[in-house]
Amino acid sequence: MEIFKILKSYKTQYENPIVLHSGEIVNLGEEEKEEKWKGWIWAESKTNKGWIPIRILKISDDKKTGKVLEYYSAKELDVEQGDHIEKIKPLNGWTWSRNIKNNAEGWIPDEIIE
Repeated sequence: MEIFKILKSYKTQYENPIVLHSGEIVNLGEEEKEEKWKGWIWAESKTNKGWIPIRILKISDDKKTGKVLEYYSAKELDVEQGDHIEKIKPLNGWTWSRNIKNNAEGWIPDEIIE
């Protein structure tokens, strides 16, 4: 296991993160335009909305809806400067990580990881 240090504190931006299951249909909004966040799209499910990775979708021909291909949670991870994390899954400028201090897991932006 490789351990990384957090350079800057990060707090969850979305208190109620979108969670999607395989086979679910979502309505699609705008794709992220900023270069460092490419690969994300705004989506709305029956119960929630949020940014999700385009690669987990089969997008309809009219580009208004998408079928979810795999489970996805947008849960973010609160970390403090100096915390140590284990990287689990990098994706489009973010990494699903585990905080060594409390074993909590979630997404954090790559720019705050040493």
